[in-house]
Amino acid sequence: MTGAALLWASLLLWFVALALATPFDHDESQYVAGAMLSGRLTIFRDFLYLQPPLHAWAYAPLAWLFPSHVLTAMRLATAFSAIGALWLIRSAQRTAGISRDSATLALMLMASTAAFQFTAGVVRNDMLPTLLLAGGTMLSLRALKERRRDLWLVAGLCLGLAISAKLNFAPVGAAVGLFLLFGDRRTGFGDAGLLAAGAGFGLVPLLLAWAAAPEAFVYGVITYGATAPHAWYAANGAGDELALLGKTAQLLLALVKGPTLIALLLIGCDRFMTRDRPRSAERRLVLWMVAGALTGAALPTPAQLQYVMPLIPPLALALGHFLDDARDWNARRRHVLLGLLSAGVVPGMIAPIGDIAAMTSRGSPVLEAEAGAEWAGSVVRHETRGATVATLSPHMMAGSGLRLDPRFAAGPFAYRTGWTVPVTQARRLHIMTPQTLSDMDAAPPAAILTGYERGTRTLPLAVDAGLIAYARRRGYRAMAMPDGTGTLYVRIPADRSPLRREARPVQAR
Repeated sequence: MTGAALLWASLLLWFVALALATPFDHDESQYVAGAMLSGRLTIFRDFLYLQPPLHAWAYAPLAWLFPSHVLTAMRLATAFSAIGALWLIRSAQRTAGISRDSATLALMLMASTAAFQFTAGVVRNDMLPTLLLAGGTMLSLRALKERRRDLWLVAGLCLGLAISAKLNFAPVGAAVGLFLLFGDRRTGFGDAGLLAAGAGFGLVPLLLAWAAAPEAFVYGVITYGATAPHAWYAANGAGDELALLGKTAQLLLALVKGPTLIALLLIGCDRFMTRDRPRSAERRLVLWMVAGALTGAALPTPAQLQYVMPLIPPLALALGHFLDDARDWNARRRHVLLGLLSAGVVPGMIAPIGDIAAMTSRGSPVLEAEAGAEWAGSVVRHETRGATVATLSPHMMAGSGLRLDPRFAAGPFAYRTGWTVPVTQARRLHIMTPQTLSDMDAAPPAAILTGYERGTRTLPLAVDAGLIAYARRRGYRAMAMPDGTGTLYVRIPADRSPLRREARPVQAR
């Protein structure tokens, strides 16, 4: 096996292990539910989604291809997307003429960031647009280098699709268009027009979703993100974290978890110190993309680890160019540079290494969740006549065979700030809020799952409290989930036999 083949095989093995080992992040609830429901319902029209639609549509086939192993299939799909993104970045580096050693080192450094490791191991809508951005970057560099105008159309398509998966990828796409207009004398309105046309085709998923339900689309994709985080943080007494100072600190922390911040500082200083040096169009395009990606990383509120992902493809290229330039340095300077970058790897790899080590002794949290969902599904089917489950943690019911109440498709997010939405609008948007829980009385769910939204140190409010109270008042029977964390409330018809032995009654928590 060649060195390159061994490297890619090792990366594949690592990301597959990471997908099975990473503990659940509650954000996964909306992505898993959105994909599961998209296979039989119309997104936004029949249930609210809080993201652009492309990721849900792309992952929807996995829900019906692997109904008993939805979580595993979606986690592995994310891992394969990570490998695809790295492969396309490596192709872009070859197109840019970066030497093999510098390209490999830059690629591995960016792959070691906490942002890349985290988003490669969970079901979220970050890795898919990163894959598409990497493809768009490679095609853009080829279009510049080979003077092939037709490639701008395909590059624009990739960039538009990336935006249809996650909106904070828009600034890096805009940076490519601005470069074509103002950053290179060989390009102009014709090339920018082709790029824009391709991007327009890539934005068709957004337009289709908007056409299906304009009000729900605007609320889920734009209004919610602009208002709900502020309301939720304020309710938890943490509003200062979303102020400019707190948000800046969060963004810097995300950049520090890996060599991203070090790479940005090195490249920025080098660009300033050598500002009079002529650079190729390809190198200038990459720097424009880094600036656009940094803007995209800073836009969402709150600033979180995953929002750094638009930086990964262009920064891997810019860092590769920088490392090539550093080959002319003396040995001492090169050693200091490599020491700095290597030290930056440590913060990003602590968590994934710990997760994989924990899996060797405690097992995979993904497989444990699937086993718990299978148990819950069998209990509900045995003890009730229904098959619908209401929960703010729908990912924990994936693979159960139960039907998720689509009003809970957004997981805890739309529900926890339900007081900001009038009751009439909540019903139009097909979302459940604490104020509309009584709507379930018209067709009570067979089961209610709670226990996974108990609050955190910084955001202590327990979102599950309303569902727990509802289940208690309606006489649901509480049972401990096999993982010891969740509580499954089951609606037992009066004429049914007593619970079977393995359905262990517990005191409601």
